Amino acid sequence: MMRTPEKSCSFPDMANMDSDSSLSYAMLRNKRKRSDDIINNLEDVKNELKFEIKSLFEEFSLAQKDQTNTIITTLKDIQHTNSHLNNTITFLCEENSELRKKIEQLEIESRKDKEQIILLENKFEENLRTEKKSNIEIKNVPLKGDEKKKDLLNMVLLLSKKLELDIKQTEVKDIMKLNKNKNQQNTTLVVEFNSTLIKNDFIRASKLYNNKNKNNKLSSKHLGIGSNPDIQIFVSENLTPKAARLFYLARDLKTVKHYKYCWTNFGKVYIRHDDSSPIINITSESQVQQLLNK
Repeated sequence: MMRTPEKSCSFPDMANMDSDSSLSYAMLRNKRKRSDDIINNLEDVKNELKFEIKSLFEEFSLAQKDQTNTIITTLKDIQHTNSHLNNTITFLCEENSELRKKIEQLEIESRKDKEQIILLENKFEENLRTEKKSNIEIKNVPLKGDEKKKDLLNMVLLLSKKLELDIKQTEVKDIMKLNKNKNQQNTTLVVEFNSTLIKNDFIRASKLYNNKNKNNKLSSKHLGIGSNPDIQIFVSENLTPKAARLFYLARDLKTVKHYKYCWTNFGKVYIRHDDSSPIINITSESQVQQLLNK
């Protein structure tokens, strides 16, 4: 048997329902409540978002403000440092300029001092050369060491006779022995005559004798020294220390550069390449070096 289904309590014709019915009112009120909740929730979310954004913006603003303050402080420090550096650089530039002026002034004074020193040295050299203008040296003399001036004088007078010179005892003003160096076995006699004419004659006669007697040049036997008769002796001008140094260098120059002549005259040093070349007066060590470099 078929049962007739019971009628449902639904209202399919909702469009024709009475709007005043309690069911209709209840259903509509429920829908409005649910919509209001959603709207309220959205408002809450919106407000929360606004609050969060505002909070984040305020935090960001504070952070930016702190960073800006830090940057401003750093910039001020940099500006202060730069200002200090600029002042320091300006001061150093001014000081450097002053130092340059002082250095230039000192260089000028130094040049003047050097010129003055050279003038004084030349003056001293000239005075010393004048004092020695009548002196000769007899080098490599083998003395015992106990000889007196009278013994030395007799040696010089004996040598003058060998040179065929008529030198009297009164024409010898003084005679002395130079101190020997540690490496020297023999000594040097310095003889001072009364005039440069006698000195020049003595040196000239010595050179002439050696040129004529190449196998029997002047030696200690011509001084009357019998203990060492075969030791060669050398007669030359009595030079100043500066002239002696230049003469030594000039002789080396003569050997290296094959100069023909090297000699001294009146305490000055001269050199000459050959018979047709000019005579060169050697006045300084730098001049010798320049000639060596040619």
